[in-house]
Amino acid sequence: MTSAPTDESGAASAALADALAALDRFAAVEGWRLAEAELGEALAGLDRLARRVGAQAVRVVAEAEARGLPGQGGHARAAGWVAQVVPTMSGRQAAALGRRAGELFTGAAAVDLGPTRAAVLAGAVGLDQADIITATITALQPPTVPAQMIDADTVDEAQAFLLEQAGVFEAGKLRRLAGYLRDRLDPDTDTRLARDEAARDRARTLTLAATESGMVHLQGTLTPACGAALTTAIDAWSAPQPASAPADAGTADPRTGAQRRHDGLHQLAATAVAAPDQLPSSHGSPYRILLTVPHTTLTTTLTNAALTSADPAAGLTGLAPATLPDGTPLSSTALQTIACEADLVPVLVDDVGNPLDVGDTQYAFPTRQRTAIALRDQHCTYPACTAPPPWCDIHHLTPFSRGGRTAVTNGALLCGRHHRHIHQTRATGQIEHGHVHWNTTPPGSPASSQTASPTSSPTSTHQPCLTRAHQALDHLIHRHLTRLRR
Repeated sequence: MTSAPTDESGAASAALADALAALDRFAAVEGWRLAEAELGEALAGLDRLARRVGAQAVRVVAEAEARGLPGQGGHARAAGWVAQVVPTMSGRQAAALGRRAGELFTGAAAVDLGPTRAAVLAGAVGLDQADIITATITALQPPTVPAQMIDADTVDEAQAFLLEQAGVFEAGKLRRLAGYLRDRLDPDTDTRLARDEAARDRARTLTLAATESGMVHLQGTLTPACGAALTTAIDAWSAPQPASAPADAGTADPRTGAQRRHDGLHQLAATAVAAPDQLPSSHGSPYRILLTVPHTTLTTTLTNAALTSADPAAGLTGLAPATLPDGTPLSSTALQTIACEADLVPVLVDDVGNPLDVGDTQYAFPTRQRTAIALRDQHCTYPACTAPPPWCDIHHLTPFSRGGRTAVTNGALLCGRHHRHIHQTRATGQIEHGHVHWNTTPPGSPASSQTASPTSSPTSTHQPCLTRAHQALDHLIHRHLTRLRR
């Protein structure tokens, strides 16, 4: 990387000129000339191009840093040189470029990140995804964890696994998988989680300030537990409702999502004030959150809590931590606290994490089935929709009128908009490995005969399944623990 320029140094400028010319040719194609299929292909192609461009920018900054150009220009870090060369780039972007150059190319840990670096340069992994993988692999090695605590084979397997999943999941879900992996492998997980929880607790804040107009400005930073409780409560009051005004009766809710949440908070506060007997008391049971706790983790945590030991986290290594609805992991201390103060509502699941089926002959899904379906689906199952369970209906995948059972295995969460859309388009869905897949090709259309299964259909919304990814992670962790015991 640090070799001196050659006679071919002008090749880079020529290549960039060709790339810009090609992009100009694409921009010259008027949008209306593109077929609908071409629009999707164009967007996917531009995304790949953006990844490749971002990766090359990091490579160039790494080369400049390796040659000492930032220091020659009087800058302490590569970010200063980047800002000098590209003055229109924000300080945050310049800092991110410099940080990524060090992590992937010039830093001490870069030697262990060869597969990630290659994937980034090939455009197979985006920079935001690479940040997650880099942070996770770095956290699984010394000095973050004791030497030999996590063997090299496990670290290599973890990197390969995350790179594979980066081709399937967007950064948010990849971060959840990476967090799960780290929480299971890091022997200091429980201490780290407790430390993070203490820091978040110190950072909690909420302010209410009246403005000159009479409106009240609300601003704050909530702890994950408080945020989960507030979200659960507001969601229950902010589901879209048909308009009630006589002129618009029966039409879609005219309020924006932000307005509905405001009204939900208002209703929540008004209900609490109007019912003083429902306000918290020393004997209250404040938790009404779906907390996911593996049975082994719960029993081990509660058993350890009952023992007198200098190490309260002893025996917790390798156990999956309890999580809030958004996936935030909890330390054993937080779990013990919630277990003491909460109403525990058990939901039985099978060996792949799916809620066990409870069949019924009635049309409406009873509360216990809705709870199980909400736990499985997490949000509206239509592609790219994240409407929370309280805003959703439960749709019979096989219509009740055609013998479809009112059962967990025949129900799927759909928000009002997509529930209507599914019925209007007669789209079909099915559950595979604990995930709902939608085939949006209308029955009887020319393409329907070619789309027998959602995995082969070009119009199928076959989405990746986190359940299977977690299963693969569990196998990886099992292999690590087996090697550790030898």
